[in-house]
Amino acid sequence: MFPTPQPLLTANTYAYESEPMVKPTGFREYDARWLFGQEINLMGVQALGMGLGTLIAELGRPQEIVTGHDFRSYSASIKYALIAGLMASGCKVHDIGLAVTPMAYFAQFELDVPCVAMVTASHNDNGWTGVKMGANRPLTFGPDEMNRLKEIVLGAAFKQGAGSYVFHPNFPARYIADLTKHARLKRKLKVVVACGNGTAGAFAPQVMEAIGCEVIPLDTELDHTFPKYNPNPEDMEMLHAIRDAVLQHNADLGLGFDGDGDRCGVVDDTGEEIFADKVGVMLARDMSAIHPNARFVVDVKSTGLFATDPVLQAQGAQTEYWKTGHSYMKRRTNESKALAGFEKSGHFFFNAPLGRGYDDGLVSAIAICEMLDRAPGKSMSQLKDALPKTWSSPTMSP
Repeated sequence: MFPTPQPLLTANTYAYESEPMVKPTGFREYDARWLFGQEINLMGVQALGMGLGTLIAELGRPQEIVTGHDFRSYSASIKYALIAGLMASGCKVHDIGLAVTPMAYFAQFELDVPCVAMVTASHNDNGWTGVKMGANRPLTFGPDEMNRLKEIVLGAAFKQGAGSYVFHPNFPARYIADLTKHARLKRKLKVVVACGNGTAGAFAPQVMEAIGCEVIPLDTELDHTFPKYNPNPEDMEMLHAIRDAVLQHNADLGLGFDGDGDRCGVVDDTGEEIFADKVGVMLARDMSAIHPNARFVVDVKSTGLFATDPVLQAQGAQTEYWKTGHSYMKRRTNESKALAGFEKSGHFFFNAPLGRGYDDGLVSAIAICEMLDRAPGKSMSQLKDALPKTWSSPTMSP
């Protein structure tokens, strides 16, 4: 019988090394995040894996799951503790190694595996860890699943089993090949690719080069100390660094990827950041010109232009405003069979033909470059300035 997790244990003690610690507040609405060592220990992560495996069985899903980890000094050890718990509950685990979060989502389709558990703290400061989970591709957990997972883990109500483990070598090559299988851009774009020393730096530059961009790399070397700023394309410090590089190199645009690669921020050729909801309007204009009467889903923090823009109205575009949160947005975009979903935080969800319904910063970046490719002679700033004038503030948090 695996011990019941404790909410708090003192480090450097017998209890800390022999009992699981899981702080209850780490279970959030649609994922889980903890300060590693202070709020969860490795046995606590193992308990989380056992709880997740138990929940998958309870949901009636096959106990087969993809897992990967982001580039932090402790992420691999956390992933292996999670794997131990998943296997103990009877899961077959497919390990894709070091990855961005959308690579794990892609692996669900590529390997035909129903469930996912990606070890990542996204753009959070060092010290944080977390897991993004799902049992029904391309969706991730919402409040119901997360609340039940919390009950199972904290109550140690685990299902016992005998799982198995498979490692998939060189899996990133399969992900990159899938992203770059489209025709190359006709227009030569000079693009600043900024990764804040996060995991996306291992993949984003070569993807953008493969579609035909001239890439100016900015902080693409992997460094889990994040020496300059956190890799967060909503953070003004990162956006200003991209601005400076765009102006210095006379680039056509700047693209900034967050720590786990599922979001993309945009800076135009004048060095001005374009908030993600405005980028969404620009993409919606481009996409609805190709797909008349297209449906879109946007979160309630987004600009009202999705409902009032005369170009979108003329092209018959229909937009539904929905609850903020990547899990809610992903689910609604999938349920309504919308062409795309846009969240102001930068999570974009593209259904076929552009994507598979999950958020991927590189799919967003490719869509933005293809939009420019279809607008010969026009710059990113001109496309932005063609929108009706509105005002908004950057995301602010305490």
